[in-house]
Amino acid sequence: MLWGRDLPEDLSMEILSRLPVKSLMRCKCVSKSWYALVTNPSFITKHLKISHNLNRGAAILRLGGGLDQLSLSTLSNETLEVSGDVDLSQWFQDEVSMVSMFGPCNGILCLSVYLRKKRDGHSDFESRLVLWNPATRESKTLPPIHRQLDMPDLTSIFGFGFDSKTNDYKVVRIMNFRYRHCKVQVFHLSTNSWRVLDSSPDPSYFIHPPRFSSYLNGVYYWWARVHDYSYMGRRLLLSFDMSNEVFQEVLPPPSEGRNCIDQDIAVINETVTLILPCNFDIELKVWIEIWMLNECGVERTWTKILTIRQIPVFWDLIQLREDGLVVLIDEDQCLVLYDPRTQEARNLQIYEARSAQLVSYTESLVLLNG
Repeated sequence: MLWGRDLPEDLSMEILSRLPVKSLMRCKCVSKSWYALVTNPSFITKHLKISHNLNRGAAILRLGGGLDQLSLSTLSNETLEVSGDVDLSQWFQDEVSMVSMFGPCNGILCLSVYLRKKRDGHSDFESRLVLWNPATRESKTLPPIHRQLDMPDLTSIFGFGFDSKTNDYKVVRIMNFRYRHCKVQVFHLSTNSWRVLDSSPDPSYFIHPPRFSSYLNGVYYWWARVHDYSYMGRRLLLSFDMSNEVFQEVLPPPSEGRNCIDQDIAVINETVTLILPCNFDIELKVWIEIWMLNECGVERTWTKILTIRQIPVFWDLIQLREDGLVVLIDEDQCLVLYDPRTQEARNLQIYEARSAQLVSYTESLVLLNG
């Protein structure tokens, strides 16, 4: 039997690149040569492409927003059965009060974490950003951004993606100061530092934090509306190119008489889609329209690809899956797997799911700490 040190390097690479991440983490202990191979950037890229083609991945579920029910869990992407829980206290000394997820990008998630600090008998809150690879369990806490004391009432929106030109991962932070001034900072994983960007979106835009995965091929997407003190202000799609570091705007599809109550962006099957939940009918059922963004050169248009009908009005959509199924939260705050074609619903036996996030990711070996 040949051991790792006796196999030709090219053969070792072909064999190992088809193994799941968990097995490869064990293979790093076989020999120095295998360790060097598994941590080689070229091998990591090759393994990521194969994992993506094999649809090898899992899912992360964030439950709750209160101190008594906040949790992260790993799930099987096929069955949506919980396979384990993630202890957030391993990254921080302070109590975690709220978490939001951005991404994923190449198997990496960006977590926006609010910490509850107790000082002199009083509670104060502080935000932190963490890059996390669920497959390797590696994490990296980003350097803090010092808040400008002379600019109160600050809202921050985040995005996360990969710059293929510089082979670097970036986190973008859009800071809006009372809709009068907008400032953008970009974090570079390669330098472990933040820098201020010259360009920024229109400060009159109210940018919605994404509820679904909204990153695709080097571009991060948000849904936005003009802040004009009305709920039905002008809407648009805002994107940020991680390589060129340029914001672009795309108008939504024509309303065609719809009175949509909420909108969001999601990436489904390598396509940017717009989710339009529309008004409920007399039976208190909601229908949801899914529109696909078409890109033909510089022209961008929308095409309606799906209508999900007969969803109870008090249910909430949290994931559109690549297999055509959707995950909903019912009136009892339980996760439900729903088939729009047959209108069949299956209780997933996961409760306390109010304001939950559910994202799927492809397992990767991407290194966060060099």
